[in-house]
Amino acid sequence: RMYADFYTQTPVKMAEFSDRPMTPPPAEEQYYGFFPGRYTTAYLEAYVDNHTYAGQTIRDRIIFSSTVDRIVKTSLSSSSTTGKEKEEKEEESSSSSSPAQQWTITYNNTTHQIQTSKLIDATGMTSQPQIPHLPGSSAFQGKTLHHKSFGQQQPLLLKKKEEEEDPSIRRHICIVGGAKSAADVAYACAKAPAAAAERREIHWVIREDGNGPSAFFAAPAMSERYANSNEGFYNRFLAAFLPNRFARRWGWLKWVLQGTRLGRWYVQRLWDGFDKGLRGFHDYQREEGKEMGFANLEYDTPYVFFVLDPLNDSSGVANHQDFLSTIAKNVHVHRRNISHLSEHSITLDPRSDGSSGAEKPLTIPVDVLVYCTGWSANSTLFPPHEAGGMGLSVPLKDADPQTQAHWQQLETAADPLILAQFPMLKYPPAYRKLEPRQTPFRLYKAMAPPADDTHSIVFLGKMVVGNNFRTAEAQALWAVAYLDGRIRDLPTRVRREQEVAETVAWDRRRYLNKGELGSWFYYDVVDYADMLYENLGLSSHRQKGLVGNLMEPCFAADLRAIGDEYKQKYRI
Repeated sequence: RMYADFYTQTPVKMAEFSDRPMTPPPAEEQYYGFFPGRYTTAYLEAYVDNHTYAGQTIRDRIIFSSTVDRIVKTSLSSSSTTGKEKEEKEEESSSSSSPAQQWTITYNNTTHQIQTSKLIDATGMTSQPQIPHLPGSSAFQGKTLHHKSFGQQQPLLLKKKEEEEDPSIRRHICIVGGAKSAADVAYACAKAPAAAAERREIHWVIREDGNGPSAFFAAPAMSERYANSNEGFYNRFLAAFLPNRFARRWGWLKWVLQGTRLGRWYVQRLWDGFDKGLRGFHDYQREEGKEMGFANLEYDTPYVFFVLDPLNDSSGVANHQDFLSTIAKNVHVHRRNISHLSEHSITLDPRSDGSSGAEKPLTIPVDVLVYCTGWSANSTLFPPHEAGGMGLSVPLKDADPQTQAHWQQLETAADPLILAQFPMLKYPPAYRKLEPRQTPFRLYKAMAPPADDTHSIVFLGKMVVGNNFRTAEAQALWAVAYLDGRIRDLPTRVRREQEVAETVAWDRRRYLNKGELGSWFYYDVVDYADMLYENLGLSSHRQKGLVGNLMEPCFAADLRAIGDEYKQKYRI
């Protein structure tokens, strides 16, 4: 998935795990701490080679080039375990009244199997490309791809063989989608060598009736205290200005800012100022982008509510100095719905608002069509009825009616509780509500099936967040404790389901369209990770003193003692 101009969204000191610091890339390759993604690839390659357990590295334990066909759950009594294995597994589950579970993983076209009593599904949210079905797609004769494979195919996509013989031939590239991935692909296409760029025409299409374009954070921080905007955002002080239900500490500050009229007025004014400053910084009405439609990239919703509920696709960072100026000068941006594809073109509908210059359909020649349209939330490992029962998202048409009715009752009851806690969520801005097509993720702590008492399976990474390193580290430790049965004070099944329902109700109120999946925690990384560590009874991640814990950025280094603290606490 790597390509030349692809930069990280997470800066140095945050884009790493606590047990192995990453050597910072050269300063000349950093932009306010953001750096080329290839350094993260190298870091992860080294990570799997330098961690050895029982004589095997992490790399030794990975089965590469394999596809899981299905996963089947059976009770221990129906499995093919030996008597000794059965006795050991029954002992593992002795703390639960539910029968022990056996998971059978079949992979590589059913030719191989693995059986286990504990299973971690770490497939995350970015494994299966989501590609829309466009009218006329079967007739289109150009090249189509999802941005997942853009890095592999980039060198071939940006050049026609005929170009070497005829300089007049142009390459027409069309990018579909409004998220940061679309912006990254547009930038990469525009940053080709000058001679090639002159023979390239790039169009970026964002649906008029969709979520709209991403809002881009500026890379510099608003305060000299922080090295970049991520540092300014991922600290506990700023988190207090957001309606976050994971926070347990600084309750007095949350109450003042979220629970009083004066506090809510102050928060509103603060984000209004931030919104105005960001629009001015990016200058969407700039002269150099007028002919290219650069103004179509201006986000619709005031940033106060974008931060509280990103109606647009996931936000990102303008992580190159020339990021937006390059797009403004080299990329045609369209806010229109797609009518259809033809053999070598795409036709766009007129704008519904009658915008000048967009009153008629527009047909664009296309050689390469890049879908930057996100990912499917569906699991390919479990059939829908099992997936939905465990708390995974499934298509509404496949949802079990009884299960759906049960959860809707719980979520309806939870909604008034969320509004009482966060009154500002009662009044969202005007927005285009999209009808959900999936059930929400309904996982306890965003990991465990709430109705499962066997502690035999967890799902990691089933969320969208702004810093995957921090959440991955926190989730991994909590998941191990859960699977090992070390979390002794788990609430009852009834209370677990109520907590899940409250999280879904809060997500819908705060993140609106995106929150319908119950897994959108984009701006809640710090409080979510803190909640998991506190649930385990750990505190070594808070060793900077009162002011430091509140104001300082949350770096990976803050977690370096967590592993040892966990081992000591649980006598491992």
